[in-house]
Amino acid sequence: MKDFKEYQQHSRKYLEKQVQEAFIIGSFGKPMKGTSMNTRLKILCERAGIEKQISLHGLRHSIATHLLQQGMPLEQISKFLGHTSLDSTQIYTRLLEELQ
Repeated sequence: MKDFKEYQQHSRKYLEKQVQEAFIIGSFGKPMKGTSMNTRLKILCERAGIEKQISLHGLRHSIATHLLQQGMPLEQISKFLGHTSLDSTQIYTRLLEELQ
């Protein structure tokens, strides 16, 4: 969280060429694409000595599962993930049941 706050308060304003809705933007001032973010994630994992294969998709699933475990309503998780249907979000209730 500390790194995100520092990025938002200091670095992001130097990258942003025009107002962007995206939180993470690349060096050209435009929203960073998924492939670039995955590449950056792999570099950060290597630097941190994390050998486990981690992807943005896996992190997305982890966040949704943790939110559900903490009691966030499924409708809010669905909105957070950008799902247009609750059916897409229902998978997390099954995953949570398997974990328990």
